[in-house]
Amino acid sequence: MAEAIKYGMFISFIVIGIRLLWVFSSVHILRWFSEKEKSKPSPGWKNPLIIGWAGMRGVVSLATALSIPLYMNDGKAFAHRDLIIFITFVVIFVTLVFQGLTLPAVIKLTGIGELDPILPDHEQHAGIKLRLDTVALRRLNARHTLASGNSLLKGYAKKLEREIEGHQEYLRSVEVCINRNVEREEFQQVMADIHDHQRKELSKMKNEKVYTDEAIRKAEQMLDINDLRVSESPL
Repeated sequence: MAEAIKYGMFISFIVIGIRLLWVFSSVHILRWFSEKEKSKPSPGWKNPLIIGWAGMRGVVSLATALSIPLYMNDGKAFAHRDLIIFITFVVIFVTLVFQGLTLPAVIKLTGIGELDPILPDHEQHAGIKLRLDTVALRRLNARHTLASGNSLLKGYAKKLEREIEGHQEYLRSVEVCINRNVEREEFQQVMADIHDHQRKELSKMKNEKVYTDEAIRKAEQMLDINDLRVSESPL
């Protein structure tokens, strides 16, 4: 059993290594032979690493192993069939559990962001409407000034101006909210770090026996209250 597990682990790491090598080589070698691919930004190492690490085995590998016949054509038992199936189970286990559980850590390690960030629907609607209204107003002013006496067109132009101003104000407020949230998260992280060091300092004070346990306990309670205030503060 131990020998079979050792074989399974060895083959698992070979499988992972081959997949990583294949993904990296296929991505970068393609750029050597394709002028179209050369014109695109380099994929770097982050995307191929994540794709390669996500190569987990499952049903197909198991089905392939189980498809091995029990007996050969001459009636003899297929040699090492049970060992092959067991090794397949080990490979599936390693790739599903080890690679599956560590994939979020790998993604975090690379620091890769979303490739195609998608704006929320309300921001997309406001952005599209702003551009269309801007094009309409620009066209009115550039090509249809002769119709400036038309009361309907005047009303339409004023309506466009109001809508443009409204959409701009809305998008500015959204941007402020996003920046505010980023600042809030940064503030909370910094304050958590400060409070952590303050607690370590209180721990040192306990050992120094200069201050009473009650005084230090009150200080710890105040830190807990400050933590709660920071976590709930809308800033």
